[in-house]
Amino acid sequence: MGHPRCDRCQGALGAPDDLHYTITIEIEAEGYVDDQDFDSSEDKLANIEDLIDAADEVCSADFGDEWYQRRQYAVCKSCYAQYIKNPLSKPSQ
Repeated sequence: MGHPRCDRCQGALGAPDDLHYTITIEIEAEGYVDDQDFDSSEDKLANIEDLIDAADEVCSADFGDEWYQRRQYAVCKSCYAQYIKNPLSKPSQ
């Protein structure tokens, strides 16, 4: 097993205690929901109410990648500096 590498530039990160960064990105869906995806029967509504009541016990990841994603990247100091300046990679004006 080799040294860990930067997820962005693939450069070696060096020893585990060398300075590098972990970037964690959480992606959550918001907004429009197509009501046609849901059955409006009494049983389905009761199940939805049960899910809402138990929401504290349900992990967001249980809803699938369409609703929630959590990703982590290990990056070197240089790539971190570039990321923090422009995290959305917007073109400069």
